[in-house]
Amino acid sequence: MTRPTGIPSMIPPGLRLGLATAILAAVWLVVLPSIGRHPAVARHVRLMEACDANPSAMVYTELEHLPLRPAWIERHLVLWPTGN
Repeated sequence: MTRPTGIPSMIPPGLRLGLATAILAAVWLVVLPSIGRHPAVARHVRLMEACDANPSAMVYTELEHLPLRPAWIERHLVLWPTGN
C-alpha cells in the first residue's frame, strides 16, 4: 500500500486499525478519567449535577444562570488595568 505521497506504508492496514483502536481505548479509558479527577473538572461536574443538568441532553437556555467564570478565577483575573 502506498501513501498519497508515493511513500510505501510500512504498517499493514490491519495493524494500523489495531493501533488506532488501542490509542482510542487508551484515551477513553485512561486519559479522560484522569482529566475527570482533576479538581477543576470535578468541581464543574459537581456543579452540573447540583443543577440537575444532563450533559448528554443539555440545552443551555434551560439552565438557570451560571456564572461565566467561577468566583475563584474572578479574584485572580484582571480584565483591564484600572490605573491604580
